[in-house]
Parts: sequence; C-alpha cells; structure tokens
Amino acid sequence: MAQADRLEAEGLKRIVRHLEILVLDKIFYLVRHAESLGNIGIVAGWDPGLSPLGHAQARQCAEFMSCFDLSGAIVLSSPFERCLSTAEMIASENSLSVRIEVSLHELFAAEWFPVGQVKFRSLAEKASSHDLIEGDYPGGRWWPERNEGTGDVQVRMAIFRNRLLGAEFPFERIVCVGHWASVDALAASMVPGIVLDRVDNASVTQIFFSGGKLSTGFVNWTDWGNLPRI
Repeated sequence: MAQADRLEAEGLKRIVRHLEILVLDKIFYLVRHAESLGNIGIVAGWDPGLSPLGHAQARQCAEFMSCFDLSGAIVLSSPFERCLSTAEMIASENSLSVRIEVSLHELFAAEWFPVGQVKFRSLAEKASSHDLIEGDYPGGRWWPERNEGTGDVQVRMAIFRNRLLGAEFPFERIVCVGHWASVDALAASMVPGIVLDRVDNASVTQIFFSGGKLSTGFVNWTDWGNLPRI
C-alpha cells in the first residue's frame, strides 16, 4: 500500500473512532463537594478543606457511589481542596483515579475572590499532594483573571458539557466533583428544565446520555444509605 493510501486509511480509522466515541452512551454523576470549613463559617484562607462532618459526608457519598458500576470510570474534580478531598474519597472507595478539571472550579465571585488579592497553589503543587491524582499539570496560575457572574459559569459549563460528550472523554461513566454553582450550571446545560432547588454538600445528581439524548436519573441525592428509584 502506498504511503498516501496508508495515511488516508489511518485518517478514516480516526474519523470512525471519533464518531464511535460521539455516540458512546455515558452516565454522569455530578457531585458537590462535602461540607467545607468555609461552609460553617471558619475562615481558612482562599481554599479551605473539609470540616470533620465533611469528611464523614465524603465517606458516605463514596460508599453510596460504590453501589453503581463505576468500573473504568474517570473522576474529574475542581482544583479546590474541598473538591479534591471529596473526589479522592470516591476514587479510593471505587479503585479509581482523579483528574483535575479546571472547568469545574467555583464561581469566581468578586465578594469571595478579590482578583488582586487571591492566590492558590498551582495545579502541579496540588497534584503532588494528593496520591490519587493522575496526569501532569503545569505550574503557575489556573484561576480566572477576572471575576465571574452566573452567566459566565453557565457559558463555562456549556463548553465543558460539549467536551464531556465528545471524544476527549471516552468513558462510559464520568464522575464530576464541583461546587453548587458549577454542578447546577452543568446539570442545566445537559438537561434543560432540570430543577435543582438546592445542591447540597456531597449530593449526587445522575444524568444519562443515551442515543444522543440526555435525561435525568436522580437529582441532589443525599440519602446515601438508600438507592433512589429510577
């Protein structure tokens, strides 16, 4: 086979593989981080970790998640410590690894994060301090250079939804650990009309992608000792 023919054949194979991934059925689990020190009014810098109750919630959520088939799943997490700790608990319970996904970060509101003052550890530093995080990450700034409003988060999550449904994430099960704002906006971008009156700490929302269509399994589930009826 001539080189040109080989290149054409390889190109066609890549296109077919891309199309196969695009029609791959997926199940998403959208998880808000467990209770943080900030949630209970304890000032702990720009990036507080989990409270004692939060650690217990994360364990319960992880055990709940183990009731589902997560074999071969990927756990994506916001870079914030409260999310990484929650994601690691889920990953550990289900023999998975964690990948940092900047798109899931907190609403960068001016009243929470004054742009000229806030500073976080780099992704490389964060990854090195968490045993279950896989992949290589850069040093330097990862957080926004300007503050966000609700509309900005909606756009950010709509872009992330398109990435999740495409070839970048060829997984049948995807766990996304984020914040109230990012989980709410991501769910709304996937299933228009979905109602999340609240996004509680360590809550789980399940969304199906099948036959090119997205639908809801359950929303804001925190009754970790019982399985929802779908």
